[in-house]
Amino acid sequence: MLEEAAGELFLERGYAATSVADITQRAGVSRSSFFNYFPAKSDLLWAAFDERVTRLRATLATAPDGTPAEVVARALHELAADLPAEHVALAFTQADAMGLGEDLRLAAARRTADLGAVLARYATARGLDPLHAQVAGAAWAGALVAAVEAWAHAGAGRTRLPDLLERALDPVRAALP
Repeated sequence: MLEEAAGELFLERGYAATSVADITQRAGVSRSSFFNYFPAKSDLLWAAFDERVTRLRATLATAPDGTPAEVVARALHELAADLPAEHVALAFTQADAMGLGEDLRLAAARRTADLGAVLARYATARGLDPLHAQVAGAAWAGALVAAVEAWAHAGAGRTRLPDLLERALDPVRAALP
């Protein structure tokens, strides 16, 4: 409910002109309920992505044997195949209309950094040098976020995110053994 209400309001009024109170009123929930689910207003747009990254963490924790590149690629492809074309795609395509600007860029950078750290911890636990793992994790996470943005702009309903992810991973694939 909160995500739907926020998406409508961001398009109607713009991101900056929409308050958390506006969102909770539209959704019919209390302000405290909002903060039980989302730390900040911008997190609404990334909720589906964040949920899938949480699942990816669990997947990596119980991943079967394989090279780090194979396991991470498989986990990222599962995330990409499952990500709905909703609010994060809307945010990228309607950033100007919603007035997202800098907030969208910062939210994307935060997700890239957070996912990169998850991937780096996984690779380090598999014996990769920590610095190498950190760089590789950032590169692979950046490829996913870049693919999500390209997917949004290409028409999320007309383009497959796993296909774009595969293309985005090409230049960074060698970073993980």
